[in-house]
Amino acid sequence: MTQSNYTKNILNIKDVNVNFYENCLETKIINGVETKVFRAYLTYHVHVCPFCKHEGSIIKWNWKRNCKIKIPKVSNYNAIILLDKQRFKCKHCNHTFIATSPLVDKFCNISNNTKLSIKLDLMNKISEKDIAIRNNVSHDSVNRIIDYLSKKSVLPGTLPSIINIDEFKATKDTKGKMAFHIINNRTGKTFDILESRKSNALLKYFMRFPRKQRLNVKFIVMDMFEPYYKLFKTIFPNAVIITDKFHVVALASNALKCTRVKCMKHDKKNYNKLKHYWKLIQKFEDDLDKDKKKYSVYFGKEITDYEIVTYIINTNSELKATYEVYQGILRSIKNKDVELFTKIITSKQKSISEYMKNTLKTFNKFSYHIINSFKFNLNNGVIEGVNNLIKCIKRIAFGYRSFYHFKTRIMLIAGIYKYN
Repeated sequence: MTQSNYTKNILNIKDVNVNFYENCLETKIINGVETKVFRAYLTYHVHVCPFCKHEGSIIKWNWKRNCKIKIPKVSNYNAIILLDKQRFKCKHCNHTFIATSPLVDKFCNISNNTKLSIKLDLMNKISEKDIAIRNNVSHDSVNRIIDYLSKKSVLPGTLPSIINIDEFKATKDTKGKMAFHIINNRTGKTFDILESRKSNALLKYFMRFPRKQRLNVKFIVMDMFEPYYKLFKTIFPNAVIITDKFHVVALASNALKCTRVKCMKHDKKNYNKLKHYWKLIQKFEDDLDKDKKKYSVYFGKEITDYEIVTYIINTNSELKATYEVYQGILRSIKNKDVELFTKIITSKQKSISEYMKNTLKTFNKFSYHIINSFKFNLNNGVIEGVNNLIKCIKRIAFGYRSFYHFKTRIMLIAGIYKYN
């Protein structure tokens, strides 16, 4: 194997028409960075003129020297090829043209291997600026590749039988600021991300799917955003709509928290206890430690977690009544006790706080769909996990300006879009 072929193998160059000069490698300082410079030439025989299609009239007509082509790093050094390209002339039509190679696209100085490296880097949780530095290109070059991928990539068109939906804050150019996230529950992967959660936009999007596909959707899991319920019952007539249990617990927990803060502001004696032990108050009572005593600075003695909570809730009758309702909701969800849950939300409890009263009104409004979550073992855990990944991607990039670029990065990192 010749030295030129060895160099081609090392640099992963497949074009047989590219050849390297002897002593082709030198090290130069380019823009203050040590760079490996390879010198090569590109030539081959041409029989047909690309302009007039005349055969046998093509001659070699000098060279286009030192065409700079950026290639992937070599041993972590920036690397370029200074490529001499053969010029040709057609004696029949007098047109001239330059040799081309799959190594690099026409009118471009970034090699296709570098573009592939950028696409692979885009599938990792790393900022676009770092990708540009890693591949020795500008940030705009990385943006152009994302733009190309966003226009090229198409998602599969079959609706999943179990759909999870949620929203997340996207970019400033999104309609309504909140993006609409659809997940296939069976695979745990993103099905699509829409730039608007408005009813008209959602209706237009889902109505693109054939009626047969929409009738095959069996379950939809969502939070308690009221406009969705009527809309999705219209779009998916056969689907069972399930209210996510996490949002039920979160709403009840928030009502208890607001009640505790209200009591805390009016009870100077127990202010520190109410503030410091908030996690114990929010905890499921069966998980409180009743045996192990620990010294408490706020009580000045050794005391169990159960005793702490018992003392705190007895400092205020409203707090105690609200706490008992909260614990009843937790118990009904944990044991899938429909009867207990229905009893709690329908019974008139005057002594509980206004926060918990409003929460119970909300539960009454969505009671049918909340009870569905007791019957079917489905929740929005999978979509909350993906939303956490999305927040991580956004935070690493310090935000995005374009929704479609943001969506493409999410899909690439999640493995939905392919880079080729």
